[in-house]
Amino acid sequence: MAEKVRKIELNEDLQHMLISAVRYAMGRRTYIVNWTVSYIMPLISDMDTKVLHIMKRDYEDAASLGDACDIQDWGRFYDAVFKELEKRGEIR
Repeated sequence: MAEKVRKIELNEDLQHMLISAVRYAMGRRTYIVNWTVSYIMPLISDMDTKVLHIMKRDYEDAASLGDACDIQDWGRFYDAVFKELEKRGEIR
């Protein structure tokens, strides 16, 4: 039996929950890093510019990104956020 797909609006509240998820996962050394990054990556192009700036800043200000595998996940996340902001003319 096929799994029922439930669509959720990417509204302001959800975007702020995603900021919280990034902040929670940042520096953790657990599966949650990959899970968080993998969940958010497809949503980046639809996210508010303000939210992307917050996530970019959180990455840049992080005291730790975790282990090597976590750093790799955060690196691809940061690259995607950076490229989206650049595409929007937000990176000078």
